[in-house]
Amino acid sequence: MVSDKRNICIFCKSKAVSGMGNIPDYWYCSVCLLGWLKKIPRIVYNENYYIGKSNFASIIFNPIAQFFYFIRQTYVGLHKKNIWIDCGAGEGGFLRTVRARKKFGVEISSSGRKMMKKIGLSTLSDKEFLLAKKLNADIISFWHVIEHLEEPISYLFAAYENLNENGKLVIGIPNHKSFEFKVFGKYWFHLVPDYHIWHFSPKSITQLLNKTGFTVEFIDNWSIEHHLAGILQSFINKSSGSDSVLHRLLKRGLNYSPSLKDILWSVFWLSIGLPVVLLFWIASSILHQSGTIVIVASKKDKVVYS
Repeated sequence: MVSDKRNICIFCKSKAVSGMGNIPDYWYCSVCLLGWLKKIPRIVYNENYYIGKSNFASIIFNPIAQFFYFIRQTYVGLHKKNIWIDCGAGEGGFLRTVRARKKFGVEISSSGRKMMKKIGLSTLSDKEFLLAKKLNADIISFWHVIEHLEEPISYLFAAYENLNENGKLVIGIPNHKSFEFKVFGKYWFHLVPDYHIWHFSPKSITQLLNKTGFTVEFIDNWSIEHHLAGILQSFINKSSGSDSVLHRLLKRGLNYSPSLKDILWSVFWLSIGLPVVLLFWIASSILHQSGTIVIVASKKDKVVYS
């Protein structure tokens, strides 16, 4: 559970210091290397959250998205699974591509659940998932979801209860102990203070998983989908002074018109500046300082969180 006192670390109960990096809006535990927002944003995933039409940019990007979805599956092998549960499934774009006999999309937004049902996916609300027992899933995935949750511990306990004994938990998250955050600070693409409550490091996510009954099998620093794309967007953010130009262009239902400066800097970093982006990605991945990480974990003997 989240502490009633926002400046107390949920792991070690130490008193946090003010400021993560040079950003004063966060508490930070120097023992656990965990950061969190001082004020939890009011996030509303309403009825219309996923209903907007795909724009031209998102349609053009779709083949790349399908490639990214394939890469996600390689973390747990490409053989067909019996049950796959994807938490924070949105409208089911990724889940519909997985090789599994039964697919459950856990989604807080009712519009997202309606869209998943239309394409033949089974759905659970967030409350239904937290109460579920013994769904016996082979895979439970959280692709850049844990950082959004006010109480991530509750979701990981639910994941433990609903994985089979040989099941795998897959988590993608931003990593604030990264070159990206050090270099870009408030322009870091994955900071997202309107949505990202928690900022984990490899140490803090490992602690969280250990305390909720899991053991980490490996941590990957080479994500093309989130790490490489995040570096590109961070360079554009820093250069243009704008916020997430490419992400907003690709997001369904947003009527976003970028400024000329945003377009010029985006074109620059996608062309002349691209070798710099690629070198940054390679160097930070080799040195395990990547802006996002993917964790694969399995169940161990249950540890009761206190």
